[in-house]
Amino acid sequence: MKSRFFINLAANVANFGFSILVGLWLTPYLIRHLGVGAYGLIPLATTVISYLALFTIALTSVSGRFMTIALERKDYDEANRVFNTSFWGTAGVLLVLLIPSLWLVFHASLLFSVPPGYERDFMLLALAVLGMFNLTTLSNGFGISAFSRNRFDLTNAVNILTTIIRVILLVFLFSNYIPKVWHVGVSLLISTVFSSAGAYYIWKYLTPMLELRMAWFNFATFRQMTGMGWWIVINSVGSLLYLSIDLLVVNKMLGAEATGQYGAVMTWSTLLRSFAGVVAGVFGPTIIMYYSRNDLSGLVRYSRQAVKFLGLFIAIPIGLICGMSKPLLQLWLGQSFVHLAPLMSLMTFHLCINLAVLPLFNIQVSTNHVRLPGIVTCIMGMMNLGLAVILAGSVGWGMYGVAIAGAIMLTAKNLVFTPIYAAHILKIKWTVFYREALPIVALALGLAALGWGVSSCLSIISWTRLLLVASLLGAISMGVIFAGVLDKEERAYVGKILSSWKKVEG
Repeated sequence: MKSRFFINLAANVANFGFSILVGLWLTPYLIRHLGVGAYGLIPLATTVISYLALFTIALTSVSGRFMTIALERKDYDEANRVFNTSFWGTAGVLLVLLIPSLWLVFHASLLFSVPPGYERDFMLLALAVLGMFNLTTLSNGFGISAFSRNRFDLTNAVNILTTIIRVILLVFLFSNYIPKVWHVGVSLLISTVFSSAGAYYIWKYLTPMLELRMAWFNFATFRQMTGMGWWIVINSVGSLLYLSIDLLVVNKMLGAEATGQYGAVMTWSTLLRSFAGVVAGVFGPTIIMYYSRNDLSGLVRYSRQAVKFLGLFIAIPIGLICGMSKPLLQLWLGQSFVHLAPLMSLMTFHLCINLAVLPLFNIQVSTNHVRLPGIVTCIMGMMNLGLAVILAGSVGWGMYGVAIAGAIMLTAKNLVFTPIYAAHILKIKWTVFYREALPIVALALGLAALGWGVSSCLSIISWTRLLLVASLLGAISMGVIFAGVLDKEERAYVGKILSSWKKVEG
């Protein structure tokens, strides 16, 4: 289990590192060829279409839990019922959504602020993104096997190849034709065909005992999964109001140009969220295994380590981005974006807490305690929307008001409710999961201050110098973590993981 965890973590880091490199290159590439206003249509379209996931998440979000428990117990009939119920149920929902989603696509330019002359391009972009969404949602059903078998390395390999294909297609279209916004959608859609095929073959390889047969669809299993999944839908509504509504508020209140600026600066926080979400998912199967074996002490110990390791690990890039935001924006997007450095820091710093607690969400799902988190998240998400509108409009803080609202409301939820509720579920002392918070925040804050001081004293005018400084500060941080933050048992645990990894390589 330890060697598999390290392999999965290494694969996630590799995928994250590659995503950073692509993001560093792709965002300015798109802005340079399309302009800031047109570029803003890309994250806007993907955000709007992603809302359709609310209608399918009741099945897709809980299928991994049911599948992992079934495979752990070697109940392959139940595993087939879970897989086919999830797959065919999701396909049915997508079919029902087809007409309203097409209406949304064909009227998208009337609902949002679109630069003049880009109405048709935005419609084609949204249509391609819709196709990508449908393919991705269906192929997620095959991804259950990688989750249940704890083989995130295979999934990440497919993700990296998919990104390469997407970039090659986009460069080909931009190089041979007049660059259009909808070219981005075409590259997304075609590359998704590849990722869907990869998910299917991984599913066949890892779980040959599973069959894709509609006869395995089971209404009792469907009711059981959606009964639990419904509250995750409520939770997801709140999460969207936290994490995805900000771009729509900026678009409606501040226009297309501000949307492009906000969307570009948001790239780093989006990458960090995606990376932390994938890493937190790595902890998921093990947490479910501990629960299925009724090993409460093991579950608590492992969950605490998950929060601590993820929080400390993610605090390093967060601190570096916040502390070196000015030279980063200068080199990445140009001088015209440097004034948005405080906005990028505002979007990013609070994530050191809000991403660290992500492994605790696996406790909610594995123990089927998802109703109260759903209600709380939805209520506070609506409060976030209201606060964002007030701060951006009435108070006059613009984009900064939207970012401040998100930081306040998300931190309030994850610093107060999430760790206390996880402790309540496990019937342990309510302060158990707070012990890791202080060193995580201290590390991110100290590294941000150090990065700001270094970037103020040194002239960082090249990517080489920026990477050297960031690598040096990151190495110092990891040394501090290992020597001063991890306890003796945790240092031994890391050593065992590294030793297991060497044996696997050997």
